[in-house]
This record gives sequence, structure tokens and C-alpha cells, in this order.
Amino acid sequence: MPHSTYVAVDTEALGQNLRTVRTRLAERVRLMAVVKANGYGHGLELSARTFAAAGADWLGVSSLAEGIALREAGLALPVLVFLPVLAADVEELVRHRLTGTVVSRDEIPVYAQATRRLGQAADVHIYVDTGLGRLGSDDSLPDILAAAEPYSAVNVTGVYTHFGPPGSGTLLEGIDTLRPGASVKAFASLANDALSRAGAGRICIHCAASELTLNDPAAHLDMVRVGTLLYGQMPADVGDVGIRLRQTFELRSHIVAVQTLPPGSPVGYGGQFVTRRETRVATVPVGLAHGLGQMPESLLRNWRLVVADFARRRAARRGRAERGPWAMLGDKRVPIIGRISMDQCCLDVTDTDAAVGDCVVLDTRRVSTSAAIPRVATSIEQ
Repeated sequence: MPHSTYVAVDTEALGQNLRTVRTRLAERVRLMAVVKANGYGHGLELSARTFAAAGADWLGVSSLAEGIALREAGLALPVLVFLPVLAADVEELVRHRLTGTVVSRDEIPVYAQATRRLGQAADVHIYVDTGLGRLGSDDSLPDILAAAEPYSAVNVTGVYTHFGPPGSGTLLEGIDTLRPGASVKAFASLANDALSRAGAGRICIHCAASELTLNDPAAHLDMVRVGTLLYGQMPADVGDVGIRLRQTFELRSHIVAVQTLPPGSPVGYGGQFVTRRETRVATVPVGLAHGLGQMPESLLRNWRLVVADFARRRAARRGRAERGPWAMLGDKRVPIIGRISMDQCCLDVTDTDAAVGDCVVLDTRRVSTSAAIPRVATSIEQ
């Protein structure tokens, strides 16, 4: 069945982006392709298959459900589940040969019980909080390693962390988030020392997400966890590092109606936009329910953007929408006018020859784009 609204995913670009990132790594460093949040909006299975074919060593997901979905889709690569799972779900994680994240020693016996019931070993990575403050426990890394030592079927195969923003607090001696390089060295030393004391063999130590992968080769350690870069976007704190990433995502839809409104006509709920001239208005079946018009939380906290949004709304009431949200109609950028509805929006297409059935590309936040919209593998003009 044809789709009037769909997300175009350029799988060739996804694969090329992974290969581009790979060129920044030493041969021994493994690359984990992070496919959480529905593959950053690109589709979980579609993204995972693409990255596996392009040479990813690991896949990373947030939840057990995502990990199980990958296994049921036939993906055989190692998969790390970033969030600890509830005790009742550990057996499912082990059954599907997923690697769990452990943050406390109390989780170890639960994994041990699951291994006995299933008759198979379990792999876990220990997460160490180094100042981000969103995941961790009161147990130290040596505490957790000691708890795992009696259970031969619970394999600690990795230790990792995710650094907080510069200036965030520190929970470990030697970790200084104002000096990322020092933090990496201290974390690696901490992990290696604890593993050595516990008599553990070679274990994968990792701390670098997309930003550190580009900014600090010393942070690569045994593996990097890359998400944003693979999807064609540069992290905010990365300058010009000499790589070119390809665009991978477009939300496409089609015009379903076109009408001409006289000057002084309101458009959308609340009459926030009023035409100042004779205006051709095109309706597109995409709205709030599809994820259109959502702004990242980090931007909502920026007072300058709040002021800009107020100014945009004020301008819209006066019939000016040049600075508001927009869509692409062919090679022409056209404004979205009026308040975005639940399942539709309106475009000012006065200066175009737009007609019913024409394709439009809408500007939307990828991870907020509804998972119910089909993801279609196709090419995107670069």
C-alpha cells in the first residue's frame, strides 16, 4: 500500500557515515552503533541491519524490548542494553543473549538465578557513574566485581561510563569533568585497577560517545559508542574536525488540498495567523501527532529562543511567517502558517505552482517523529 506520509531513510548514507567514523578509529577499537529511540527515529530494525552490514561490532539499545526486537529480527551482533532491567525481566534478557547493564551488586545474584534456570551463561557490563548522576548506585566497582566472582556463569565482559557535561559534579577521585582528557585517563585507570585486583581477564572498557569519539582519540579505549554521528548530525560541542557526514532522514508527505484565501482570512485554530494578501494555502496531513512542531527540551530552556518564539507568534498574527516553521516544496522553502493541528498543517504556497499530490519535506525532530509513520529505505539528495 502506498504511503502519503513516510520517513525516507537513506540506508546508503547511514552505512557511509559509519564507515566515515570508522576511519577515525584505530584498528583494534570496536564500534558500537547505537540504535536506541527507534534508531534515532530512523527505524530500529532498518538502522540495525544497515549498520551490521556496514561493519558495526556491537549494537546499543536503551531497553530490553528494543534488544528482543533485534533478536527476533535475526540480528546476531552483540547487543548492550543500556538501562538496568527489573529482576522479573532478567531471565528474558539472558534468554535472548543480550548483554545487560549492572549498576549494583544486588543485581548479580538475580543474573545468577537466571543462568541456573536457563542453563546458559549471562554477559553483563558494569556501569560506573562519573558525574552525570542519572544512573548508578552506592556500590563501588570493586564491590560489584566481588559480588560477581562466585558466579562462574555471570560473565563481566565490560565496564563503562558516560561523562556528564563540563562542570558537573564528580563522584570519583581523579574524575574532573572540566578536563575531559584527565577524566578519561582516571576512568581507565580506575577500571583497569579494579579489574586487576579482581583477577579479571581482558574486559572491554568504554566511555566515548559521539562527541568524545571525534574530540579525543585517547578516549576510544576498547570501544566507542556512536549514535548521533551515524545519523548525519554533529554533536553541539564538536567544531570542524574534517569529516563529512551524509544526511539520512526526511519526513515526506503530500499536499491533499489547495485553496485561495482573501486578505484578512484566519488560518488554523485560534486565528493566530491572518493573511495579509491573497494567499494560496496548501494542506498537508502531518501534525502534532506525527511529531511536527516539537522542540527539544534543551532549546526550550534557552530564553533567547523563547523570546524568538514569542516574536514569531506575534508576527504570525500579523500575517508574517517567514521566521516560523517551514517545509520544502521541491527546491523552495515555504512557511507553515497557523497553528499546527493534531493531524494536519497548512503551508503558504502563494509564490509557487503547488498542486494536490505534490511532495513536501517537513522539518521535524527525528526522535520525536512518530514511530507509527512508515520508514522507507530510499535515497536522499545530498
